[in-house]
Amino acid sequence: MQPPFSANRIFFAGLAAASAAAMSLPHEAVAADRTSYILFEPGSDSVSMSGSTEDLRRARALRAGRESLLFFRQDGAAYVIRDPATLRAARALFEPQETLGSQQSQLGSQQSALGARQAALGAEQARLGARQANATPREQEELGRQQEELGRRQDELGRQQDALGRQQDALGREQDRLARIAQDKLHALIGDAMRRGLAQRVD
Repeated sequence: MQPPFSANRIFFAGLAAASAAAMSLPHEAVAADRTSYILFEPGSDSVSMSGSTEDLRRARALRAGRESLLFFRQDGAAYVIRDPATLRAARALFEPQETLGSQQSQLGSQQSALGARQAALGAEQARLGARQANATPREQEELGRQQEELGRRQDELGRQQDALGRQQDALGREQDRLARIAQDKLHALIGDAMRRGLAQRVD
């Protein structure tokens, strides 16, 4: 058994095609179990998912070209939904997470830029340290002052990194909350689609 993925935005390529006959399950069964799902974006290699790599492999094989598709597994059986209205509603459930993900990406870029500045300062500190080893007492005093200034700048960058890290932690907690909400609503949406005969059983 492959390890599960959490509900995140993941990008894949090289998708294939297939389909199968229709069958439905009661909504109560869907709600009682945490359904594994793969939701493909239309015209894109992007997916929202909570399931195993085997689920992803199977869903890829069932996708026709780059169509929007919802694959899910419930009680050992696999299904797909191709109904446009249901798929639009499913994708809308994950839009708040996408927005938050963009914010996290921006923070990550800021953290990366700060990290590059910290690395550059670290290299300068190492260079000064090498010079101090063979410097005269007066030179060592001047180099020491430069080291202290570099240390203060490193401390300030460290405080900025800490602040960004706290923001990332807060966004991560909000992502978890939004993921739980989206998955609960998706399970209800799946249950409704199955009652209406919009799900096709594929195994």
